[in-house]
Amino acid sequence: MRLDDDSYIHSRIKYNLFDYMRENDKVYAFRQPVIEDAVGVGWDRLVDSFLEKNKDATITQEQIDEFQKDRRISFYNNFFIADISFFTRPPASIFLDVIDQSNLIYTQRTGDLVIHSTVVRLLLPPKKIHWFRDFAYEHMTLCTKPQCGFGVVKGCPQNGGFSRGVGTYTDDEWSAITLDMKQKAQYDKKVVDVRVDKPDRLCELMIRGNTYIGAKDVRMCLKRKERCYPYLKQFLDENEAAETSPLIPS
Repeated sequence: MRLDDDSYIHSRIKYNLFDYMRENDKVYAFRQPVIEDAVGVGWDRLVDSFLEKNKDATITQEQIDEFQKDRRISFYNNFFIADISFFTRPPASIFLDVIDQSNLIYTQRTGDLVIHSTVVRLLLPPKKIHWFRDFAYEHMTLCTKPQCGFGVVKGCPQNGGFSRGVGTYTDDEWSAITLDMKQKAQYDKKVVDVRVDKPDRLCELMIRGNTYIGAKDVRMCLKRKERCYPYLKQFLDENEAAETSPLIPS
């Protein structure tokens, strides 16, 4: 299990996560899905080459086809639980060796999120993956430069955010958290200088939400109409109330 020192679990977890993984034969679990477009020059070519040379490595052609539909759907790995043996034995270990030998980590800054997510999506069947959605979780980076992309000005969420979790807060409680997070993003002296300008309107829109507060990289994954849903529904379908989950709005 990984839990970064700037990640926070905000609600009580009333069961043993590791027991759940073992009892349900899960190999990998994540909390926040994400869109990650910064993969580095040469990454897609490396993945294609590996698939061509190791045609028996992945579970099914259907799995490859699903990956090819949108390669940028990923998992934030600031929190995850995994059976480490998956990564240390073939075919994952072979793939990781190929990645290491390519030097893309050093020459293109291809990050661990990209590598981690690609290996899991290509080499694990969906039934072995679990999406935890029943506890409140936060991992968020605020912009500390004058601007960090369109609409992301100093003090706005740049990456990640705060995910509500099924059954963790009442609507009134969540509204209070949203207001507090908005004020934090705009005025937190510990993170950014005191802002002398009026709060940026785009920043206000960015951190408003019924189930998630934060940057667009996670938010883009959390609606049925967005690009992540065709992939994420594989996990939702295994749960009784998948299609009516409050964390997957229309």
